[in-house]
Amino acid sequence: MPLKIFITALCSLSCVFAAAQDWGGRYKLQLPEDAEVQGDLFLVPVGPEQTEFLLTVVNKAGDTIVYDSTDGPVSLSDGKFIWRFPGGEFDYTLTMDLYPEADGGIPLENTIKVSENVGAGAPPYPIDLSPDGLYRRDLSYFVAPNGYMYHADGDKCALAMGGIYNGRVDLPSTVVGPFGKVFSVSGIESDAFAYSHSLSQVTIADAGQRVAPGALTWTEIPYDWDKIAKPFFAYPCKTRDRFVIPYYDGFKCPENKYPWVIFKQNVAPSQQSGNTIGNDSALSGRVDQAFDRTMGVYYTLQIPKAEVNKMFRGYEAMEIEALVADMVFVAFHTFPAFGRWKFPEKVQNAPKAIVNQIAKKYGREVMYSRRVAWLRDGYGELDLVEFQHKNHQAMVVFAWISGNDVAATCSLTTEIESEFEDADVWNVDDDGTFGIPDVVTIAKDPDGNVIIFLAKNAPESITCFALRQVGDKLERIDFDQWYRYVDIL
Repeated sequence: MPLKIFITALCSLSCVFAAAQDWGGRYKLQLPEDAEVQGDLFLVPVGPEQTEFLLTVVNKAGDTIVYDSTDGPVSLSDGKFIWRFPGGEFDYTLTMDLYPEADGGIPLENTIKVSENVGAGAPPYPIDLSPDGLYRRDLSYFVAPNGYMYHADGDKCALAMGGIYNGRVDLPSTVVGPFGKVFSVSGIESDAFAYSHSLSQVTIADAGQRVAPGALTWTEIPYDWDKIAKPFFAYPCKTRDRFVIPYYDGFKCPENKYPWVIFKQNVAPSQQSGNTIGNDSALSGRVDQAFDRTMGVYYTLQIPKAEVNKMFRGYEAMEIEALVADMVFVAFHTFPAFGRWKFPEKVQNAPKAIVNQIAKKYGREVMYSRRVAWLRDGYGELDLVEFQHKNHQAMVVFAWISGNDVAATCSLTTEIESEFEDADVWNVDDDGTFGIPDVVTIAKDPDGNVIIFLAKNAPESITCFALRQVGDKLERIDFDQWYRYVDIL
């Protein structure tokens, strides 16, 4: 759209916004803190007496029911918006009263009363999922004239869930909020497009704006693993607030100067803060004892020290490998919470039923198995199975488990010397191929497939690789191998 036309469109909407901004925004269901039901109501003015709305209600079982005005805006009548379930299958209405009163006829400010009426036929949701109640306005949210919803924090704001997002979204550098206050736009929140499936393109105003993890997962923007920039493995300084990507042959410096740092399920913004490539005194590899002598590209986390401590809680710097990833990669993936085996914890065997499935699939006798990492929600697990050596060949299988079934596997083999014939290859110098690796993070793509990033630590080196789920296979992707400096003169 030409810039002139775009500006004209904003001006034509400004009068609507001025007339209706007193009720446009986000409202939260008011219940006791320990209540098991949650509700959020979003109103976006599209005319002096019309609104688009989104109402999400979570019941005691954790199910989410969504009501919205997909079939067209709802009109205001006598201070109420009344929405009827479309299609005629149910006699069901939601009434959103903009001017409710407390006992004694006292008006309730910044509050909307939502009530439902179920007529003939079964309601379109479980009967115990009632969105009835008072919804109080969250004053940190506001609606811009073009229908975008913003979440304000100080002088900054980010694009948020509940706005009208169709086709193309152009993120401005600044936006005018309530009472004429100008906010700088910092980026897009992770769930902003959760209910905007017709979105096909997003543009940002400058490189410093950040699209949060998973923000593009729910959209129609094409996801192509082969075209998006891949993350880089990195390691931290002692205070864990600076990271470096070690240089290696063929290294191509990341283009994004404002990437994210990822460790387990934690994702934090960072900014490029140094580059020692070409410095003759720099060392290529992992140089924990002299971090600033590493040849590579440096990044500094853009979060408070307390958040740094929380992000890496339980881990010393020498135990950490992380990812440095650009905005597009992070925006297309989610990072579920998981637990992982950590030295020197006691190793755990993989479930017997899973081991039997893997042994049957590969037709070899099992030497041992290990649980490597497991999602906190219980619906995913990475296991490792090593088979008995056969004809001087060691073989290990990584398996991604979904529920009680083997969803995808990757088999790796290596030739071994006769003196190690009876030993497991965890104790063999195998260039980091075998043994229990450290799971750096588990990413899920828009289709729900996993990409598991791992670092295999050995006494003198660290091998960085990933396992990407493609159908019933885990495709191994090699990233880098760092030499580990132990003594620095």
